[in-house]
Order: sequence, then C-alpha cells, then structure tokens
Amino acid sequence: MNLEHQCLEWKASWKDDHLREICAFANAQGGTLCIGLDDHGQVTGVPESAARKLLENLPNKVRDVMGVQVDVNLRKHADLFWVEVVVPAVSSPVSCRGEFYYRSGSVCQQLTGTALTHFLLEKTGAQWDGIPVERVTPEDLDSISFEIFQREALKNRRMNPEDFEISRHELLQRLELLDDRDRLNRAAILLFHPRPTRWFPGAFIKVGFFENDAEILYDDLLEGSLFRQADQVIDLIYTKYMRAWISYDGITRVDRYPFPRTAIREAVFNAIIHSDYSSGVPIQIRVYDNKVVIYNQARIPMQWVIEGALDKHGSKAINPLIARAFYRAGHVESWGRGIKRIADACREYGTAPQTYSFTDSEVVTVFESCGEVEPVALTNRQVQILERLRECPKLTRADIAGYLNVSIGTIKRDLAVLTESGCIIRRGSDKNGEWFVNVGKCDAGEGADE
Repeated sequence: MNLEHQCLEWKASWKDDHLREICAFANAQGGTLCIGLDDHGQVTGVPESAARKLLENLPNKVRDVMGVQVDVNLRKHADLFWVEVVVPAVSSPVSCRGEFYYRSGSVCQQLTGTALTHFLLEKTGAQWDGIPVERVTPEDLDSISFEIFQREALKNRRMNPEDFEISRHELLQRLELLDDRDRLNRAAILLFHPRPTRWFPGAFIKVGFFENDAEILYDDLLEGSLFRQADQVIDLIYTKYMRAWISYDGITRVDRYPFPRTAIREAVFNAIIHSDYSSGVPIQIRVYDNKVVIYNQARIPMQWVIEGALDKHGSKAINPLIARAFYRAGHVESWGRGIKRIADACREYGTAPQTYSFTDSEVVTVFESCGEVEPVALTNRQVQILERLRECPKLTRADIAGYLNVSIGTIKRDLAVLTESGCIIRRGSDKNGEWFVNVGKCDAGEGADE
C-alpha cells in the first residue's frame, strides 16, 4: 500500500469528524478515504455489519451535510472488510457544517482568515487584485509611476506611442484597472498609488546586507508604487549591496558580480508580481557575500510543487492584473518561462542555478555563489589573442599566428591555456564554430610574451 499523500487518507474506523477529510478532498484535487486501515496502510478491518451500514448511510450523510456525491465501496482483504470512499474534486466551495477544509499534502487544513478569502475568491472565479477599492480616484495616483510605466513599455516595445495618446482614465480601463462603475481595483492601487501601504501594509521591499544569518550590517526600505519599487530595487542591489570582482581587459576595467543581473532582476520581479499583499508581510531580500535570498509571501498551489512543474504553471499568475501590467512594461514574459530563464541565465554566466523552498504561504528563492573566481594572469600575447577573438570570433589558429607573427604551435598552446582557464569557450565545429571570450575570468598580467 502507498503512503498517505494529497489524495489518500487512512482511518482505522469511522467517526463523523472524518467528514472534514471528505470536505478537504472535495475542495482540493479529490481523493480516497479508506476506513479500516491503520496509519501504516495495513488492513485492520471493520466489522462486516458496520461496513455495510456505512455503505448504506454514508453517501446520504455526505450529500446532506456537504452537497457532494461520493462513491462508497466495500472492499475485502483476506477475511477483513474495509470501506473505500472516493471523493471527487468540486469546482465550487464545499463547507462542512459551516467550516471549510482543504487538503494540502497529507494534511487536512481548516481554512480561516486570509487563506479562506483567497480560497473563496479562487473557487468563485474572482481575482484578489481585481476587487474594487472605494473612495480612490485616478487623480489620486502617482504621475511618476505612470511615467515609469510609459518609459519601460516603449523601451521594451510592448506598447506604441499612440497607446499613450489617451487620458489616464482610458489607460487604466485598457489595463483592466477600473471596473464598470469606474472604481479602481487593488491592482491599480498597488501599481500606481504613491502610498499603497495605506491599504496593504506589506506592500514594500526590505533589502539588507547580512554578515551571517544573525548579523545585519545595513539595510534599506523601498516604498511607493510597485512600479517605483521595481524601478529602483535592482540598481540598489548592484550598487550598494553586491560586491563585484574587478579585473581588466587590456586597460578597460571589468566588474564581474557573483550573480547575473538578468537572473536577479527576473527573480525579484517575480516576487513583486506573485506576492500575497493581503498578508501584511513585505518582500525581503537578504544579500550575503556568497548568496542572495529572496523571501515573499505567496499562495503557490502545493500540487505545482509536488509535480515539480512550477514553470509549466508559471503563466497562471497569482495576481493576474499586476502580472499583465508588468508584462506591458516589458518587465516579465507571459509564457511561464521565468524560472527556466533565470536558470539559463545563471548557467550561461557560470554560476549555479537558483533553488526554491516553500511553505503554504511563503516562497524562498536562493542564489548561491560557488566562491570567488580568481582572474587568470595572462601574458601580453594572450591578451592580444583575446582582443582579436573579441573582434573576430571566427578566426582560425593560422589567422591568429599570422597576425601575431608567431608559429601555429605557439598559438595552439596559448589557446589551450585560455580554454582550460575558462577565458575562452569554443562554440560549434572546428570548421564553422567561433570563440566566446569570458572577460570576467581574465586579468592582464606582467608575464613575458613567450
């Protein structure tokens, strides 16, 4: 017998309290409740008379209490009877005597407070960020936030200049941030209001530099609209918090950071878009010498995690109206490729891909450095080779030897040194390929040109 999981539960005997388990299955993915099995999945059985009584009474009891039709089956193992209750997933909210339950992993959870609100909204097809906010008008919104949105949307070619030749009211309507009674919704407040924390106390970002998990050296708070926060946070991380390794390409200084900017940017913007702003908990970005950790409250369905399919489901945004506005600004893609894009950027940069950990309400994204990569000291001739390969990546050994007036054997040895040290990478075949120069690994040295 399998272990208990999100769709399977064992009970030694029937109690009416087990109606909660049925309710939880109905509100999640459906599942099977087995009566007459112990905690290890071994059949302990129930008396035949009790089993047949459950077979007769349980379908009606479940229907009367919850309005759900279940299949109740009598099973036999050796000389022992047990009962199988098959519960379908139900698209509308199901309550058990006025309370709501949900199956997450192998746990039956009672839903209350914020979790219940989100559950009811999702089950009824409503969107949390689409709920209207009273007594706020388009004139109360932040002009600079609109300027940032317009600048980014035009720069990233997600919108055209004529798209902005309309009033603010019309633009908000096109972004679906006004309802049919001209009320701004929660997404509009978060995206464009100068003080969204008046409604959502956790709508800001905390950035801190940590010497270790207990010692914080300095920190910043980024407040204002989400577009203002997004416009400032990446520059803040890379100018104040993240330390670069300095090397030189000839006489040009090269700053190499431990993590690619594109990956950090995508991860932070994902946190901004998918945060649960009803929680009152801000996004937190912890920067260390060797890692960056991003915390955000989020309602990620646990089945996505169990399936290992976050990217497959990634185009289904937690806050779809916020996600759509960020897409229009060119901040994110809309095809659920964000996680893969981050991992690809890390691999191309030469660092380990990001990792994730989850709870029912929080996502933690971790970037860890493999340690500082010391630049390789090069001879003057090797520096010249790098300069030529950057200008003409399709050069052959003979081309380089002719340019530097040395033998092909000498060039072959220099290319081997540069390849083994990671300064250059050969892409493609010997005949049709080209060289890629990794400037972050290279340092012009004082060596003799030999």
